[in-house]
Amino acid sequence: MKILTASDIRKADQATIDQQGLRSFDLMERAANCLFQHMTKDFPSFESSFVIFCGAGNNGGDGLALGRLLFQSGRDVRIFLHQSDKYSADNQENQKRLQQAGIPIHFFTHAIPADFAKQDVLIDALYGIGLSRPLAEAWRPFINAINASDRPVLAIDTPSGLFVDQPSSNEMLIIRAQRTYTLQCPKIALLQPGNAEYIGELTVVDIQLDEAALAAVDSSYYLTTLETIQAHCSMPSRFAHKGTFGHTLIVGGSYGKIGAIHLSAKAALRTGCGMVTIYSAACANPILQTNFPEAMLQTDSELTHINSFPKTIDSYAAIGVGMGMGQHDDTKQAFYCFLRELADTSKRPKLVLDADALNLLAQHPESLRDLPAESILTPHPKELQRLIGSWTDDWDKMEKTRAFAQQHQVVVLIKGANTAVVLLDGTIYFNTTGNWGMATAGSGDVLAGIITSLLAQGFSSKDAALTGVYLHGLAADFAVQTMHPKSLIASDIIDGISKAWQTVLPITRKH
Repeated sequence: MKILTASDIRKADQATIDQQGLRSFDLMERAANCLFQHMTKDFPSFESSFVIFCGAGNNGGDGLALGRLLFQSGRDVRIFLHQSDKYSADNQENQKRLQQAGIPIHFFTHAIPADFAKQDVLIDALYGIGLSRPLAEAWRPFINAINASDRPVLAIDTPSGLFVDQPSSNEMLIIRAQRTYTLQCPKIALLQPGNAEYIGELTVVDIQLDEAALAAVDSSYYLTTLETIQAHCSMPSRFAHKGTFGHTLIVGGSYGKIGAIHLSAKAALRTGCGMVTIYSAACANPILQTNFPEAMLQTDSELTHINSFPKTIDSYAAIGVGMGMGQHDDTKQAFYCFLRELADTSKRPKLVLDADALNLLAQHPESLRDLPAESILTPHPKELQRLIGSWTDDWDKMEKTRAFAQQHQVVVLIKGANTAVVLLDGTIYFNTTGNWGMATAGSGDVLAGIITSLLAQGFSSKDAALTGVYLHGLAADFAVQTMHPKSLIASDIIDGISKAWQTVLPITRKH
């Protein structure tokens, strides 16, 4: 699904009006009907009453139309319209319809116009995606009162006061919504971690804009959906064997950190590669041979850390490096030597770098030139900062990561809620699965194993990164169906991988 700018949305709106022979008011009515369906599904009880705050533009027009639909369905509705000497044409038309239906409109300025009852649901329809400057200081009492209320706040398209195509500062007046119902497609700002306190739960409301118009708009931003993933996943032949699914090498581990490669290798097998070999310090031998019989194991001559890398690597389809590896001087030199030798290898396995492999890259940036094109880097925020430098906000971080990925021709993950996958050409995909319980030790090791496994199975770097992030989050979503997110640990994510695959590639079982 494309993520569009405010300008792109306006163009798609107009193209839909032209192609479908609509008036702009008709499209507003369609949007209001779609919002009505979502909100009444989320708040089905007639005990809830709705208080709608509408602005002078088309976002306010959406709120007026929604209020009429809620009123006509028998809901208790109070509609407040900001006093203005300049309303949009569609807003004015909706005012007339409300008057004709005998539905009262209460006008207000900048002061909070009503007290809230405990059953009230507040709907923000003041300002939409066209906002280009911060809200005036006169709005402060109103915004503060909304944000201080203990009532659910629902935002139409975007919380009022939030910029959708550029950073919003902490000093700006912005409504904090518990839920945001954004129209047709997500906007970039609604996916940025720094805006989470304003957005709440995000719902994309399909208002059926013209498909050809949407397809014609160029975008560098996409949302990864189930359909995105299913498009490049297929069921294997029943004649497939373990060689068909690729051999994965996991390199890492050091004294006290063998669990990292255990998690990574186990996730790789659960994701479906045919074989996994682990290369680690000698101290890993009794642990892994006892607890992980499905994996093959090679150990270094050193007991506590890696002193060298496997000499023969052409039998592996993909290699994941760095999980629990440590930064011993011997390990550093072995890693840099491995990258140089890999650059000269004709039959080169695909590469995933995580954890200490990324820290070592950051210590010697010249080693980046030895990275094979289309390698996948999976840093957590601090590791990303070491690679690209500090950033001022989410937008700056995104642009610096984009520049890094394009310069070095690698795929880079920006981990977090809506983990972003930055591709070689600068295109960015935001993920839609996962939950806050994933902020737990070992979760990143599991992700690295999943992605390396997909590479070994023949996925391209783009598809492996997108699918790996999606499966990782979906597996965690299944896990928290039976436990509180606070109790989630990395092994639970591995246990959910099978259910995640069942969603992506359903198997109908015969009884």
